[in-house]
Amino acid sequence: MLYLRHRTGSEKINPLPTLTLAMQGGKTKLEPYSGQGKKVIVYNTYADGGKVHFDVFIPTDKGRASQVPDEMDTKAVEYAKEFLLAIGKPSSDISVNMCERCHIDDTALYSNQLWKLQGKEIFIWPMEGCPKPS
Repeated sequence: MLYLRHRTGSEKINPLPTLTLAMQGGKTKLEPYSGQGKKVIVYNTYADGGKVHFDVFIPTDKGRASQVPDEMDTKAVEYAKEFLLAIGKPSSDISVNMCERCHIDDTALYSNQLWKLQGKEIFIWPMEGCPKPS
């Protein structure tokens, strides 16, 4: 079950929803990200037979994609799976591509277009087949 939660009443109004999915006694949350810019490595990600397309952004201090350690590739897949579970599309068919098109970027260029995995400095730029934060 998918819930979009908005603050109401005397609480501060958040113009962007928080996406919450209850799963196996716990909750995975996605928060819209509108913070300051961060330098990130971009992983172009496809899942669900190509029906779902999004980028995983992981903060880095490197200047080029080729300088990012190989273990980040494994972490990107883990974060991609976490995002898929959060949007209700668990998939064992995740293809994470790190190639010339994957690059270093800045989150400031994606103002109000990114999800943030709750409790982590990991960002998702949703494209095809994904809910958008705005």
